[in-house]
Amino acid sequence: MTKKTVSTWAVLLPLALVLAARSAGAAEPTPPADTVRLTLLHLNDVYQFQPTARNRGGLSRVATLKQQALKESPHVLTLLAGDTLSPSVESSAEVAGEALKGRQMIDAWNALGLDYATVGNHEFDFGDDVLRARLQQSRFPWLGANVMSVKSGQVFDGLKAWDVRDVGGVKVGIFGVVLPETQTSSKPGKDTRITPFCEAAKRSVEELRAAGAQFVMGLTHLAVAQDRELARCVRVDLIIGGHDHDRVEETVAGTPIFKLDEDAIDLGRLTLDLDAKTGAVRKLAWKVIPITSKTPDDAAFNEQMKPYAPLLTTLAERVGRSPVALDARSAQNRLAETNLGSFLADAFREATGADVALVNGGAIRADRVLPAGRMTRRELYSLMPYRNELVVLRVKGAVLRAALENGVSLSSADGKPPGRFPQVSGLRFTYDLRKAPGARVTKVLVRGRPLDDAAEYRLATLSFVAQGNDGYSMFKDLPAVPRGLELSPWEALGTALRTGKPAPRAKPQGRIAARRRAPGRPARAAVDEVARGPAGPAVGQVRAA
Repeated sequence: MTKKTVSTWAVLLPLALVLAARSAGAAEPTPPADTVRLTLLHLNDVYQFQPTARNRGGLSRVATLKQQALKESPHVLTLLAGDTLSPSVESSAEVAGEALKGRQMIDAWNALGLDYATVGNHEFDFGDDVLRARLQQSRFPWLGANVMSVKSGQVFDGLKAWDVRDVGGVKVGIFGVVLPETQTSSKPGKDTRITPFCEAAKRSVEELRAAGAQFVMGLTHLAVAQDRELARCVRVDLIIGGHDHDRVEETVAGTPIFKLDEDAIDLGRLTLDLDAKTGAVRKLAWKVIPITSKTPDDAAFNEQMKPYAPLLTTLAERVGRSPVALDARSAQNRLAETNLGSFLADAFREATGADVALVNGGAIRADRVLPAGRMTRRELYSLMPYRNELVVLRVKGAVLRAALENGVSLSSADGKPPGRFPQVSGLRFTYDLRKAPGARVTKVLVRGRPLDDAAEYRLATLSFVAQGNDGYSMFKDLPAVPRGLELSPWEALGTALRTGKPAPRAKPQGRIAARRRAPGRPARAAVDEVARGPAGPAVGQVRAA
């Protein structure tokens, strides 16, 4: 479900700022002669240019709405608040033997006529070189004031810290920042540092004001708590954000903050009437426009995206079937054992002949329940869109225990489910949320026997985890077991779906048990609980960044 955060604007904003209706309706009246109207169209976390599986979104439909906005106002800026190169099915696919790695999204944004984008954490998923190539292919500026080169001491090559645009005589300044966790959650290079966003924002705003900017906005890819921190640490007129995959509408320290959900299922339209002399906001109106099949496609956009038609046909090919529905909801796979998490780990252990397998829940991205029956190549890729290899490591029992500790170290009864949460095969474990991180795993069984800290086990996992990401630093320097030909997770999963070996189960099997505090009860009322997730996959969706 979608969360909406709302604050009381009438109290927090100056009385001179009149907030118009949020809902779609009649066009805004013509502003006074001494006013400049600026229309901002904004999106965030858009991973595909096609509509979603539920026929929402689609950048061709967004292009239609942009053209309508341009007919109503001469001053329209279209903004992306980060995350588009990865992860997605298309970004993982190959064309002419070369992985797209987000190239198709740059073509789509170019076709749409995007004005500004800020980098998100997933822009770094393919490394610095790919990001630089995508920046060069873009016909619009990318912003990233806190993405720095260690060697040069300057902003990452191809990014701008900020920019100024003349809008009807008013100088509008815009800067971009990305969440610091990008340094470890994605794959920026050794020369790239994600610096504190408040410091970078302060520096950018100071330089923007010196350059004559009268109205300043931040285009951010931060968690909502960080957007609030930004509003408190530097005075800006507006924050347009992303990352949370939730709709947010609130004001902090007098600064309006707006964010949307993902994949362009909605378009944010913000109308600002600015004083023509000072750039001060006289009137503001925000509305969210659902992107559905009722919005027609834009023919010019579709024509520019024709080269990708063969790829879309290939993605519709059948690769196998599942006898049961598969729970690919992101939050569930970061919270507890799921039937899909166990199936993936089983498939990887079967394909590699390992003793045990571990898959980080954050690698599972389809974020919906896939129904039983025919599975297409698109659905296969959607389950795990990142380009990874299957790796087998020889690990001591103590190292395996440390890995499980890491996997549940960020788990909590009411916090955001962490991507490092482990889905497993060949073992069962129990952890206690009442204990401190690092001392939570209380019991581990490998094939029915207690884990031996001194024994050696063959562990199958993803190369992302084996390289020490998501906190799995205990694996970082371990050599992989030579296996001859490389094996991708897609190949292992595709074989399982085609042959039925191993077969997915309808429900979780109790591989992971959690001891946690019962909701609303004091610590002494703690209960034992098996963290199985729902009794079985149910139609629904919980979004995770």
